[in-house]
Amino acid sequence: MSYAEYSTPHHQMRFSAEFFNTITLADVEGLFQNDVLPHVLPRDSVTKWNLDRTVPSAIAEIVVAAGEEIPCYHDLRPIFEILEKAFYDEGMSSVCLQIGKQQIVRYHFSKLRLIVNYNNHEYNLLVAKRLLDRVHDSNLLSPNLIAELKLNRFAEPLAGFKVTETPLYTLGSLLDERWVLEDVLSSPDHEFHNSWDYLVNTDSGGCDFT
Repeated sequence: MSYAEYSTPHHQMRFSAEFFNTITLADVEGLFQNDVLPHVLPRDSVTKWNLDRTVPSAIAEIVVAAGEEIPCYHDLRPIFEILEKAFYDEGMSSVCLQIGKQQIVRYHFSKLRLIVNYNNHEYNLLVAKRLLDRVHDSNLLSPNLIAELKLNRFAEPLAGFKVTETPLYTLGSLLDERWVLEDVLSSPDHEFHNSWDYLVNTDSGGCDFT
């Protein structure tokens, strides 16, 4: 088995690459409502780590559980720098980490990938949720239109944007702005601009993401 095959999570696992490519805004809302998201630990929470030849088999070693405390990407970077070489040269199959002074965990390589994927999308999920909250609170859209909006995929490219690969969730990051770059927003629909100006300029607080 290749390193890529061994370290790639099953496509149906929560926080796999396929998961983030297919979930809808309604799914994002459900993740927050059902409190199933993990908690990213502060930088330098991983105090020690070492690779091991043991192939993990316990569920906790393979999947990211609801509410689980997981390392931030910064703490995992040194591991990823040697992971592939250690897999081929030494037969390493898992990593053991000490978190803080007492907690010891073992991760399958594929779980490391799930953790990195979540780190990469934590902010994106947050701003998508804030966008939905604003749409609900503004009363700009009818319940039917809101339901239709929620059917769109979280990472679906936005129509009418010059940068066609701009994903839907990026709209949420504009909530704290007082202006919109022409290269980002190019819809000719006057009503859309009026509505979006209302959404942007009535925000009462910033997103404190650390």
